[in-house]
Parts: sequence; C-alpha cells; structure tokens
Amino acid sequence: MSRSITIAKAGLPPGPKGTLIGGNIAQMGPRRVDFFLDLAQTYGPVASFRVGRWRVFLVSDPELIQQVLVTDARHYIKHFGARTFKPILGNGLVTSEGDFWLSQRRMMQPSFLKALVLSYAPIMAELTAAMLAQWAPGKAVDLEFEFSGLTSAIALKTLFGLDDHGDRAKVDASLIETFDSLTARVDAAIRLPLWMPTPTNLRLRRAIANVKALVDGFIAQKRSRPLANDLLSTMITAQREDGSRMSDRQLRDEAVTLYLAGYETTALTLTWSWYLLSQHPEAERKLVDEWRRVLGGRSPNAEDLTALPYTSAVINEAMRLYPPVYAIGREAMTELELGGYRVKRGYTILMSQWVSHRDPKYFPEPERFLPERWLDGLAARLPKFAYYPFGGGQRLCIGSHFATMEAMIVLATVGQKYKFTLAPDAVIDIKPQITMPPKFGMPATLELR
Repeated sequence: MSRSITIAKAGLPPGPKGTLIGGNIAQMGPRRVDFFLDLAQTYGPVASFRVGRWRVFLVSDPELIQQVLVTDARHYIKHFGARTFKPILGNGLVTSEGDFWLSQRRMMQPSFLKALVLSYAPIMAELTAAMLAQWAPGKAVDLEFEFSGLTSAIALKTLFGLDDHGDRAKVDASLIETFDSLTARVDAAIRLPLWMPTPTNLRLRRAIANVKALVDGFIAQKRSRPLANDLLSTMITAQREDGSRMSDRQLRDEAVTLYLAGYETTALTLTWSWYLLSQHPEAERKLVDEWRRVLGGRSPNAEDLTALPYTSAVINEAMRLYPPVYAIGREAMTELELGGYRVKRGYTILMSQWVSHRDPKYFPEPERFLPERWLDGLAARLPKFAYYPFGGGQRLCIGSHFATMEAMIVLATVGQKYKFTLAPDAVIDIKPQITMPPKFGMPATLELR
C-alpha cells in the first residue's frame, strides 16, 4: 500500500539514455565503477539509469544515503543484484530480510562481542607468522593469492576451528567459480533460470553443491566434538528469545556468508594497501617507523592497536580508494520519496562507496593516497555516510571490528619483515564483482626489510 509522500520533482532523475532491452548495461562495461562515478559527477546526487528491466537510482549524497539505509530502511529490501547470490549465501545475514533477519542478527551479535573478537588476535598473528615462514627474499608472489590464502586460513580457524588446508582449497575454488558465474548473471540482460541444464548452469550448480557439502561436513564435525572458542561453536549454542536454535541449514548459510566476508574482503584490503604503499614510499617509511617505535619487531597484539594510528590510517585510506565492497543496493517495497523524486515500488537505489569516497567535498585530492588525512579526527567530522566501507544502519557489517583488527595485525606483522616491489610488467586493474579484486592479480617480489 502506498504511503503519503510529497513529490517535488516530476519524472525520473537525470541520466544517460540506454537501449530498449539492455538499458545502460553496455555503457556500464566491465569497470562499472567508472560508469557510476561519471554518472554522479555528470548528473548530480541523484541520477537514473537502467539495467535490463530494472530502474536504478544512483544516490551519492550522504543525507540521502542515510535516508535509505536508516530512516526508510524498513521500506527497502536487498536489490536484485544481491538476491542473485542467494543460491550460495542462502538465507544468511547478507541476503535475509525482515523479522527473520533481525532475529538472526540479534542471535549472532554475541558471537562478535569485543572480548571474543579480541581473543582471535593470537590466531591471526600465529597464522601470519606461518605464512612468513614459507616466504624467502627474492621470491615472486601474487599478493592477492598470498593474502587470500592467509585470511582464508584465519577464517577457517576462527569460524570452524579447523586447520585443514585441503578443505580450504576446495571451498575457495568452488566459491571463486560460483561468484564468477553469479556475477555474470547480474550483468546479463537476459538470464536463463538456474534449473535449465545449460553447461554454465550445471557448472554453477556443481560448485554450489561442493561448497554446501564441505560446510555441512564442517558443521557435522563440530557437532561431534566438544565446542570450542570459535564462531561456529557460539552460533550452535546461540538461542532466540523463545529458546530455539539455528538448524544445520541455517548454520550453513550463516557460515558460508561469514567465511566469504571473513576472508575475501580483508585479503583485498591488504592487497590494495600494499599496492598503494609500493607506489608511495614516504607513506611506507612512516608506517615502518611507527612499527619500529611501538612493536620493535614483534607481532602486534590486540592491546597494541590503539598505539598504531598511522597503521589504522593506511587501512582507512586503502578502503577509501579501493573499498572491498564498492556498492550497496536496496529495492523499494512501497512508493517512496528520495531527493524530491518519486521512487516507485520495485525501483533500486544504488549507493556506491567508490563514488562517495571520491567526493572532493569531503576528501580533497580524492584520487591521492594520503593516510595523513585520517590523523586529525576526520572520521568524526565526516557525515555518517560520506565514508562507509562496512555499510551502515542496522545492517552494518557484523564483522567490521574483526576485519579491522585482522588487517592491522597482518599488515604490521608482514611489513616489519618484508617489503614488496611490484613486478615491472604488472598490469593493475580492478575486476568489480560483489567485491573488487585486482583483475590480473598483484605480482610482486619479496624483499627483506
């Protein structure tokens, strides 16, 4: 049922013309973030375009973003792009909605209390040291591959309490295939139903089945043993107000969601941080000076983090320029108003961190890597949704503190021993999916500090 709203502006927001069937899909291209940025710079804080049959408003004003994610949040659900990933994420926190989502969020929140998250710091440092033991000066590495392996191991240990590298490799391979296929479905003007036995669909269904079978095995293994200090144990024992607990299927959906969120986004933050540092030796020098002064060569612990402001600033700046998740979408469930325009039911509102984090109004010289901008209280002065790498509102990423601590511990542990020289023939580009990995990896050579 429509709500009583006041519309000040007739028609759609300004935006580029598209084709009859595909809309603006062809204009978006593989580097869709450039399309979003150009859209905002050309047409203003509310712009309009079309992806196939879906009408999309791109919103870049912090107050309007807050209206969508906070004020009117109950009138929106996740958009069509996010829902495309339900075959692998199921009914986990990222894709579930309404009262069920709220019940799950409340039940899982204790698993991410500060004391429990801080208890994982030694695991993060230990597994980082194990990775470093496999490295040697002069070795050629792909930073994305190395950090994905590390954060995947950390996620496997802290989530499931497992150390099996073989299982991790199987999960990761199937997840990569799944997300490549599902991302292609988001971009397609015409999408065939998953039940149709096309070669692509069959490969996708096999990959999804592999992930689910492996995670089901982890859960069964966990239930057969005494519970321990890991996230899955806390989720198994978590109860709703009526005393009910999660089914194995729901545990699997939440575990897959947390595993993905728990390794890929942090791996990308580390990868892009080192890329930026390799291009800005002065910032790297300041970082190393801080580590020598505070840590003196040892791995950081949870208590050290507040004494590492420049390390925190580097990570903040890396997530500003290369946000691990570069866009958030919501679909209107009823008729709404936004920026003076009518938002019809079914319209999608897109908010892009890639765009917002490059607004010169809040970030002078927005394309410049400048960690110092975070050292004088900038975060407290910014509007709430000028910088939001972990989303916002009630659906703020539940693992944001975990991810930030992990990135700081790994960056400092690795950086005190090694520096990286980017391969001279490296081609650095982005590959926007649900996250933003480097398109061709991040080839570099290890050098002792």
